[in-house]
Amino acid sequence: MSRCRLPPHAVVCIALTILRLTSGKMVPRWSEEFRPGCKGNTTTCINGGIDLTRFGFELGDGTSYGPNLIGWGNWQRQCHTNHSSNVRVEAFPDKPTDGMLVIQAGYSPGQACYNENAPPSVTDFTSARVITRNKAAFRWKGTPGKSTPVRIDVRVQVPLVNGTWPAAWMLPDTNKEWCLACGPYGDGWCLGGEIDIMEHINTNDYTISNLQYGGLANASWLECKEKIGKFRAKHRASDWNVISLIWDSTYMQFLANGKQYHKVTLGTWNTGAAPNNTYAPFDVPFYLIFDMAIGGLYPGYNIDSAAIAAGAARYNIDYIRVWDLVP
Repeated sequence: MSRCRLPPHAVVCIALTILRLTSGKMVPRWSEEFRPGCKGNTTTCINGGIDLTRFGFELGDGTSYGPNLIGWGNWQRQCHTNHSSNVRVEAFPDKPTDGMLVIQAGYSPGQACYNENAPPSVTDFTSARVITRNKAAFRWKGTPGKSTPVRIDVRVQVPLVNGTWPAAWMLPDTNKEWCLACGPYGDGWCLGGEIDIMEHINTNDYTISNLQYGGLANASWLECKEKIGKFRAKHRASDWNVISLIWDSTYMQFLANGKQYHKVTLGTWNTGAAPNNTYAPFDVPFYLIFDMAIGGLYPGYNIDSAAIAAGAARYNIDYIRVWDLVP
């Protein structure tokens, strides 16, 4: 609670409060504005403006990481592609030089998936999963306990369609491209942790942010834990919203349109791979993932196929901006 009181020193107190809230400097580290059009070498730019030096794709139904990961580990119903019908850069209608990344689900029953032996459960829907693995990864700077936070802003617009699950999230960076959710703390979820900046499902009027962590050293999938916060957007759920992660070695803070709605502090998270390291697993760089699943354990299977076929399942990302918060 503020110790300021109004008159006779109201102006001084207000000024001091603003100074406290805005102290420090936001120094740009990395950004992507998704400008439309491919300029220069078209071999590194596809689908209207996706820069392949900055982004990659994960394709298929998840079984490229092993047969047990069908449906990307939680029984999703889509096959991911890199086709322009599922992922592209589009210009804003009123701003032709300003663009957005569009991830759009499709409904085409019985189509061929990226992997030839995909089962029928994943051959009705298509979508996309865009990643920065081995291209851009982020973490606070400095040393544990004496760090400079990193801030990641994503301006997104989610669809209100049953069965959709758009997300902006992070996993530990790794050069083990054969392994999903591998990292310095182990080869398997959830030892290495997961940061969910934003997730939305179905027609909900809120989004969530979440940390996932835990696991056992000899069984990464056991004793996994999570800390969930909700941004109760209400009537603004399908509007453009800026969701932010502020990540320090001692806390994780989540904001929507500049206002905090969730915070997790040091001592909450852990990993079975390093039980004596209180900063682990969130003391290593994580890469970004933008995707939209169809169905799965979280949204369920009441999927509005007609709305998806009509083109309503669009997940739009205006920009990604990464800052260092320097004192």
